[in-house]
Amino acid sequence: MMQSLRLQRLVSSIPRQHPLSARYLPSSSLSNRSNNDNYFHLSYNNNHAVSYLSTTPQQEQKQVLFEVPSNLKFDPRVKASPVYGAELINKKKSKKKEATAVSPSAESTEEAAAVREDEEQFDQDDDVEDDIDDDRMIYNLSTKPQAKLSIPLPQRLHVNIMDLKTADEIGSIHLSPHTFGMDPVRVDILHRCVVYQRNKKRGKRNAGARTKTISEVSGSGRKVRQQKGSGKARAGHSRPAHWRGGAKAHGPKGAVQDYTTKLNKKVRNMGVRHVLSQKLLEGNLVVLGDMALENHKTRRLEEILKRFGVGKFGSSALFLDDATDDNDEDDDGGTKKESMVYGGLNINFKVACGNLPKIKVLNQKGCNVYSVLKYEKLFVSLGALKALEERLEKKL
Repeated sequence: MMQSLRLQRLVSSIPRQHPLSARYLPSSSLSNRSNNDNYFHLSYNNNHAVSYLSTTPQQEQKQVLFEVPSNLKFDPRVKASPVYGAELINKKKSKKKEATAVSPSAESTEEAAAVREDEEQFDQDDDVEDDIDDDRMIYNLSTKPQAKLSIPLPQRLHVNIMDLKTADEIGSIHLSPHTFGMDPVRVDILHRCVVYQRNKKRGKRNAGARTKTISEVSGSGRKVRQQKGSGKARAGHSRPAHWRGGAKAHGPKGAVQDYTTKLNKKVRNMGVRHVLSQKLLEGNLVVLGDMALENHKTRRLEEILKRFGVGKFGSSALFLDDATDDNDEDDDGGTKKESMVYGGLNINFKVACGNLPKIKVLNQKGCNVYSVLKYEKLFVSLGALKALEERLEKKL
């Protein structure tokens, strides 16, 4: 009893004029309420934080009900909605009116009229109650799917090695905590790196463009016509900016517009370490043994990537590799085999990815924050993994 009074005082302290305020469900507000039902109060403060208050201990919770207030509208199909995946309890039911037959024993018309009046009054009361129930949106929050939780450190650093062709596990590896174990992930560093890369891509523009002002345009300074009497606008010379053949107003003057910004190399390396840690935290980091293919057929690679849920109808992916060329000699001639590696990438894999949407292949030296964040999944070969750890931890 004391707990219920304390909750009512807390709920009554919430300002009702706030546009985002939900109301507490009293015990008498719902019909057919079981003793095990649990009702929550949902309130939004100025920081958009959500607070839940329960009337029973959490050990006894079996059903969590939440009523969407009339001043709030939630789309249950949106993942950001607090009722996403929750079951709607008070679905509109078809109204079934049971007609009461007049008893054959009623001999007088007065008794029949009294029965009809009672039926009409009963039907009106039912209609009002049904309208009130239909307007209320009550969800069972206990039916919401459980959120995926990340694996804590240092267990998170122990990942499996997958085979590209079969998508089977072929081993495991322990990642370096200095490269993949940054906790917490610095979002400010990632933002600085993204801004730096976009400004660098924008680069230098408008180099050499130059227009002439009024003093530079060829033409006389003689007055074109008399000041008054012609009915036309005043004109002092034939070179104004709004005349054909005149000057250019506020045009470029040949100065190079440089949009690039400066960011220290240590900060850029730190951003790469943090973005790799973020991909591992999300569970979107996949370690592959290698990225070698027998041929360059796109259809074959598309079938392989479907097993990982990547491709045209799946997630986007970035592949990082650092392949090496094995120059083995033939058995008979002593000549070297044809090289299948160019720029640290397998040629067949690079060519096969050329026509696949949402797929990008880079050498580990080109690993950057913007590209890793742009694609949902990150595939790293063992060679690229070793090279990344050596390069990023060189001056730590």
